[in-house]
Amino acid sequence: MSPPRAMGRLTVRRDGRERGAALLTVLLMVTLIALITLMVMAITNADLAAGIRQQQAVQVFNVAEAGVHYAMARLQTAGADTYTGETVPITDGSVPLGQAVVVVRCLNGSSPNPGACAGAQPAFRRITSTGTLAAAGPARVVTAIVEGTTSATSSFAVCGYDGVNLDQGVRIYGDVGSNAALTLARGGTPSRICDSLAGGACPAPSITPPFPYTGSAYAVGTITCGGGACNSTQIEGTIAPNQPAGSVCPAVTLSPPSAPGTTPLNVGPGATVTLDPAVNYGRVTLASTGTASCPANVNDRATLIINSGTDPNGTVTVRMRSLWVGKCARVVITGSGRVVLWLLEPATSPASAAGQALHAEQLSIFGSTATGATPAAIEGNRFTINVVSSKPLGDPGDCLDAGVSACAAVSFNQSGLIAGTFVIPEGGYQLDQAQLTNGAILARRIQFDRNTTFTYDPRSSIGGGTYSNFDRLRAWKDQ
Repeated sequence: MSPPRAMGRLTVRRDGRERGAALLTVLLMVTLIALITLMVMAITNADLAAGIRQQQAVQVFNVAEAGVHYAMARLQTAGADTYTGETVPITDGSVPLGQAVVVVRCLNGSSPNPGACAGAQPAFRRITSTGTLAAAGPARVVTAIVEGTTSATSSFAVCGYDGVNLDQGVRIYGDVGSNAALTLARGGTPSRICDSLAGGACPAPSITPPFPYTGSAYAVGTITCGGGACNSTQIEGTIAPNQPAGSVCPAVTLSPPSAPGTTPLNVGPGATVTLDPAVNYGRVTLASTGTASCPANVNDRATLIINSGTDPNGTVTVRMRSLWVGKCARVVITGSGRVVLWLLEPATSPASAAGQALHAEQLSIFGSTATGATPAAIEGNRFTINVVSSKPLGDPGDCLDAGVSACAAVSFNQSGLIAGTFVIPEGGYQLDQAQLTNGAILARRIQFDRNTTFTYDPRSSIGGGTYSNFDRLRAWKDQ
């Protein structure tokens, strides 16, 4: 009977080992399946996250790119020259996708406001668009450089809506334009429009401009010299009469920042006054000093100073009703920035002959950067004189100099230095026997009297030098 019991015990022990091995195998398989499942889920989550990030990257790039395209479209509308950017919401229909923060700057990094970019490429704008999504996500920066266009009229030294007249002995180094007739005197010392190179009929220019000009003449009406045809002796560049109506001088409308002021300012002999940009002045008068010549000590002369500040890209605006610069008196620009001088004599129709806005007497200095005895002309793009007076050329009405029987909105009488960009779309401009003058002039009608020399400063741009249609893509960068 004993052998069978021993065999039963052996059978029971074998079944227990098999059950333990099976359990271990099941646990290992479950663990392996769990690990595989976790790995698959991790890979799936990683792929999903990568897909989401990739989708967000594409979306935010599209948002930033949309900001650039918006800015380029904005730069082809009115006010393009002073557009500095904005925050642009980007949507898909009514669904917000994100926003693009658009910043528009000049190529050198300065702001184009008030519409002027310094440097060698003033027509270029750098657009920077930073895109972000409506939900949390990455940011993307896209940069584009575009170039605008401008009319050739911005390169004129002198341009008159109702005509330009040059008396005997006049020398203009630069191009001259007229939306009406252009007349040059012949006589013993003929007037001339000169190119920038020495060796022609004109003497070499007194200043060297950054780039050459041709000494050309363009007019909607006739171009005559002493009543007859002009030749290369008097106009060294292109002679182009009978241009299409309104095609020569740029159309400019001034928008005064305020009404004429009423607070007068009188600067006496030997006094120096610095203008306060916060004040809207009335009539400003600089006293005359000296007799046949100016006082040797410049501190004995009446001096008006406009401080342009320390920011070379900044602009200081000063306002006054009118300005009378007496004999030997000085208007000096200090600092490193730009100055816009508004002369706010009431603008009425030319027939009403509003009062004169600016008059400067003999040996006066207008637009020097030096306070010492030797004047230094300011660059044309740093000093702009906007004149709203509609006083026509030769009108005998209200003149700042009581001894003048006929005057214009702006007149200079034998001044020692004149520098700046003059914009007088409704009034006349008269220059008489001035020798050290440079910049650019746009006026209703222009008269240069005997022995006047005017040299174009290529940094000046009449008509504001505005650019538009920034549709030429020059560079594109995805950051």
